[in-house]
Amino acid sequence: MVVYGLYGITHGWGRLLTVMGPAGAAAITDHIVTNDDIMVSSGKGKLTQYFEKREGALAKLVESHRIIVLSKPEWDAKKTELGNDVW
Repeated sequence: MVVYGLYGITHGWGRLLTVMGPAGAAAITDHIVTNDDIMVSSGKGKLTQYFEKREGALAKLVESHRIIVLSKPEWDAKKTELGNDVW
């Protein structure tokens, strides 16, 4: 499964990873397995976000699920390209 990610930070300076892909948000949530080091925020009409509770957890998630991390301009272009498929 192809999954694209964009790193960000929370208001409290925590690290987060927002993901999207052509299979849609629900398929990605079903595909990506997390552990207690990561908090997941997902729901209808929003892209899934993974919040790092322990340093290095997001890097392990990216590596284990082969998430393609994009820059903000790349993310915007890919989101436009995928259109409604991300939801």
